[in-house]
Amino acid sequence: MRRIIALVSLFVVAPLYAADQPADESKITLAVGMAYGSEFVGGKKNKVSPLFYADYQAANGFFAGIRGIGFQVGKGIFDSSIALGYGGSRGDDIANYSDTKIKFKGMGDIKNSALLNLKAGVNLWEIAHLSLGAELKLNHRENGNAYNVTLAVPIYSTEADQISIGAFAHYADAKYAQTYYGVTAVQSIASGYKAYAPTAGFDTGSLSLTWNHSFDKNWGISSSVGVKRLFKNAENSPLTESKTSPLASLAVSYSF
Repeated sequence: MRRIIALVSLFVVAPLYAADQPADESKITLAVGMAYGSEFVGGKKNKVSPLFYADYQAANGFFAGIRGIGFQVGKGIFDSSIALGYGGSRGDDIANYSDTKIKFKGMGDIKNSALLNLKAGVNLWEIAHLSLGAELKLNHRENGNAYNVTLAVPIYSTEADQISIGAFAHYADAKYAQTYYGVTAVQSIASGYKAYAPTAGFDTGSLSLTWNHSFDKNWGISSSVGVKRLFKNAENSPLTESKTSPLASLAVSYSF
């Protein structure tokens, strides 16, 4: 997963498949569309990329798809999930996909890792949903772990349409910050970037407006627009070209 835009795309359209499912119904969702965002986290150039995914949600809480393979449960106002995933790479040749050509030359590869994704959420007085998440490396642990906070606030809802505002904050531990935003002495010599040693802290955040529309029980469409902002360690990294970038996506889905 060398193009970080893919990760952005999945986040933007997440509400399309994360909607509540009837307790007695299993569902498969297929979606295709397009996403717009920066070429990489902190990049100044934006690109349009194809977007597609498949997701299976079983009536008993089991799911498999772009969220990984896992299980989710809900009790009253609380919900939680646990899943195994895979990702987090950055190739030394990522510049082959970018007009910057040699942006990450000399920075080396960041290998994909098996991930344990944990999430716990709560409905707040039926007006918002707050969730906390953790992305824990099961191998290549030297690359560090990340955590996140998400707040979703529905502002309009009918049987066919749902509009919501979402806020997302991402926290990187010291190892994660060094891996993705830092520049070691060796990397500095090879790449020409100034050595940089970030510490743990919130590295990115975003705000988005999402609209989901159901044409019938099978067909639906989801669109989202937003903005992503880099904080602290990320914005001060010599790898960062822009602190702020747009986010947008449009996807058509079929569920059965």
